[in-house]
Amino acid sequence: MEDIQGTLKGFLRAFSELKLDEMMAYYAGHATSFFPIRHHSQRLDSKEAIREAFARVLSGVRGSGATRIRLEAEDVHVQEFDGVAVVTFHIRDDDLCRRTLVLRSFQGRWLIEHMHASNAPLPEEA
Repeated sequence: MEDIQGTLKGFLRAFSELKLDEMMAYYAGHATSFFPIRHHSQRLDSKEAIREAFARVLSGVRGSGATRIRLEAEDVHVQEFDGVAVVTFHIRDDDLCRRTLVLRSFQGRWLIEHMHASNAPLPEEA
């Protein structure tokens, strides 16, 4: 059984390597998502809509000449309940990228049912 941390690491690895099919393999069939507002302002209500949004993001990354992106989860916090887990973490970039994944255990795998992604300005250093 793939564990919760394994799902997070696998998804982020696929994303950092710009591998859309591998990324989407971590999503449940009826997943929903909120992307950062600069990518999509409304809730995405299907796996296909999420795929299309990620395809646009990856196309932009490739268009910049990059072949991969740095995605390292920091401050990972996992809350596990009966067959459901909530994973929150940060990714530091030009902004503080705040992420929440709601995972559900399904046939021995943890799949993403919902992703909420928002960005905030990095705090000023004292």
